Amino acid sequence: MKMIFKNPAQGWHESLILGNGRIGAAVYGGTAREKIALNEDTLWSGYPAQTQKEMPKDYLKQIRELVEAGDYVSAMEVTEKALGESEDTQLYMPFGNLFLEMEGPEEITEYHRELDLETAEMSVRYRNFGHLVERRCLISEPDQIMVYQIKSERPFTLCIRAEGGCLRESRVQGDILKSAGRCPGRSGITKDDPARAELLLFSEKPEEMGIRYEGWGRVTTPDGRVRSKGESLEVQDATEMTLYYAIRSSFAGYDRHPELEGRDPQTQLLEDLRCEDPYETVRARHLEEYQPYYNRVSLELKKGTFEDQDLKQRLIEAERGRSDQGLSALLFHYGRYLLISASRPGTQAANLQGIWNKEMVPPWFCDYTININTQMNYWLAGACNLDEMTEPLVRLCREMLPDGKRTAEDYFGCRGACSFHNTDLWRKTSPAVGQAMWSFWPMGYAWLCRNLFDQYLFNRDREYLKEIYPVLKENVRFCLEAVEETPQGYVLSPATSPENEFIQKGRKVSVAVFSENCNAIIRNLLQDYLECCGELGMEDDLKERAGKVLEGMMPVAVDSKGRIREWNEELEEADVHHRHLSHLYELHPGRGITGDTPALMEAAKRSLESRGDEGTGWSLAWKILMWARLKDGVHVGRIINNLFHLVDPDIKDTLFGGGVYPNLLCAHPPYQIDGNFGYTAGVAEVLLQSHGGEIHVLPALPPAWTEGKVSGLRARGGILVGMEWQGCHVKIRLFSERTCDVRLRIAEGEPVNVHLEAGKETGISAG
Repeated sequence: MKMIFKNPAQGWHESLILGNGRIGAAVYGGTAREKIALNEDTLWSGYPAQTQKEMPKDYLKQIRELVEAGDYVSAMEVTEKALGESEDTQLYMPFGNLFLEMEGPEEITEYHRELDLETAEMSVRYRNFGHLVERRCLISEPDQIMVYQIKSERPFTLCIRAEGGCLRESRVQGDILKSAGRCPGRSGITKDDPARAELLLFSEKPEEMGIRYEGWGRVTTPDGRVRSKGESLEVQDATEMTLYYAIRSSFAGYDRHPELEGRDPQTQLLEDLRCEDPYETVRARHLEEYQPYYNRVSLELKKGTFEDQDLKQRLIEAERGRSDQGLSALLFHYGRYLLISASRPGTQAANLQGIWNKEMVPPWFCDYTININTQMNYWLAGACNLDEMTEPLVRLCREMLPDGKRTAEDYFGCRGACSFHNTDLWRKTSPAVGQAMWSFWPMGYAWLCRNLFDQYLFNRDREYLKEIYPVLKENVRFCLEAVEETPQGYVLSPATSPENEFIQKGRKVSVAVFSENCNAIIRNLLQDYLECCGELGMEDDLKERAGKVLEGMMPVAVDSKGRIREWNEELEEADVHHRHLSHLYELHPGRGITGDTPALMEAAKRSLESRGDEGTGWSLAWKILMWARLKDGVHVGRIINNLFHLVDPDIKDTLFGGGVYPNLLCAHPPYQIDGNFGYTAGVAEVLLQSHGGEIHVLPALPPAWTEGKVSGLRARGGILVGMEWQGCHVKIRLFSERTCDVRLRIAEGEPVNVHLEAGKETGISAG
């Protein structure tokens, strides 16, 4: 499981990605000039603030009357006028770049660059005028530092400097390179006009200042000399050197001002740079911590693999039609690697780009877009047995409660908590500026609750369930007060369907009486909440009402073409191939469309066929998951092939043509990490499903995957599953920590009952 290149990176999208959950690095692997683009997960613009605005009196009543009268155009106009100048999310900022610049001429041969997913280590090997040079780099979670080592057969001299991002100064103090910067205060940039970088505010007033940060680097060398050279650290005449680099910020919490109440980065950095152990010692501690996570799951797909070839060339050949199942397995493991590298206990949750961003004004601000993208980041955690990596998401959800309660009250006059379609480091829940099709949708928090409870179904941890219960409860409270009772059942009205539109009076419109997406999220939230209460023995003030509303919710509807209906009536689609599949929420990630509802399964299939097999990177990943739920391995294979489309990094924002960049990061385009995480979740779903009351092994295997083996996948109920298959012959291993009976189905076979003894592995063969 290595990503191999035969040349240094020509740009960020060819760099190799490292991270320890908090510190991120994109390493280019240069020879004369090494570039390392650095990130730290708390480097955001802004500081705590309430972003709710005063809404016009009775605005909801007015919009509701307009949609009920069928005047959707006027309803949208009133909605967008009412939202007016809302404040957008804050921006995730880059730390800056670290450069290691060699002196002297070059004659490079035998160049080899790789990222080993099993060790989370980048290495470069080449000869310069025939002399071997070796470089290695990792980011340690135990030591909270990046370590970069160079060994050379011939002495070298190099300079190390930092610049870019919001860095303001660099200096050498003693033997340490110290670089300091400050993120802007609250940004006035909006996603509708992201080019206005002059709106990044750097105030001199302490109460308007953003996060301070520093990066410190120290070099050790057994045979060279280290001295200052202007704003750089120079290493002279060394055959070996090791750089220890640490980053810290003044961020002290989502509700604490980073300047007035912030932490001192220097105090933390002094502690970090106490580490001067040899590279191998740091590496050993790093592996001891990292590998127990990574090694929980293995996957091998046999035949047609080309692991030793240049990765970019492999992608080119795959797009030309060469079968390379090794790429499918590599991308699966890469998603697990990226989640471990971007989201650890105590860090911030993975944002739209994980923790890796090089732009001062990144695409969509690298925020937490919670109308699917943040949720998709964590879908793999349950099936791939990475509960620990979800701690930042759980904490984010807990921290959204205070602002979410204000948003529910200010925009809907409801108790409980809700959030519109994105949030940020400061846990904003109010609408962002922009069109109603994305800004007027208050179900982001409730959708996050689906992630939280589904994780419990995998881990069966009652202490975890107690932790998420208050979050579920306040979201349920909001939904129970926000729904309207209609002749068709309870619905959320008025409503949108995330980022989608329909046509009325020749115009694109997004506000309707209700949408299947909003109703589906509420159905699943209420069902999850009632199960949560049952598991914990809770008899609270909401339980009876929740049961009544769940029973009376508007059911999933089918249109005249046999598809799942997206809005309250059949409306002309503005984009028949729209990337969002929000109206199919009950198929995935919900649990209302299963094999027990064959008519709805068929309607979901027709809906997916109507949307087509193209799309953005994350949309393709969602389609893999949905076609897997439909048990259609042929279609799964088709979508996977489409995802292995090599995207030109120079292509700007598009809504189609998704795929991957040369370093396998997923392309919307531009780069969004949710496609990587969603793909890994999709492959897990192809191999193992457990949402329908049974464990289904190999439910949607692509025809090309004729032989393979996997271990460590987890079914709901906490049951670990391994399997090996060759054609129709399958060997399965099941392990449970508790004695239980399960219903098992293999491929297209009939289900059988299997008894599992606690702590004992059970083997089954078929075919």
